[in-house]
Amino acid sequence: MTAGRRLLEGASVETVADELHLSVQTVRRYKVIVSQGGLEALARMGVGGRTSALDRTALDWIAGALQGPARKHGFESDAWTNARLRELIERRYGVRYSRVYVWQIATNLGLGHLLSKSRR
Repeated sequence: MTAGRRLLEGASVETVADELHLSVQTVRRYKVIVSQGGLEALARMGVGGRTSALDRTALDWIAGALQGPARKHGFESDAWTNARLRELIERRYGVRYSRVYVWQIATNLGLGHLLSKSRR
């Protein structure tokens, strides 16, 4: 939804992709969807797979955790990484998600930019 809002505000596809750590191709697809049906159409777009086991309360808790230091949750530094968020979700909620899905959760919360990029 953040990508859709940024596109409606007039941000370029490349800017939105860079800000939200999304591929340019994905943001282009979002732009078409938003231009044809607005944010509602983007919200209806599924990402495939099964429904998340995390409810709104859990997502709100994750958002709050991400907005604070990772150290508060037992990590050695304040920085958030995808791996740390995956571990925290598994510890708290007992579900293990893929790296891609955890990135999607953070991005859907408008907080993907808080995850440090991997140094592969």
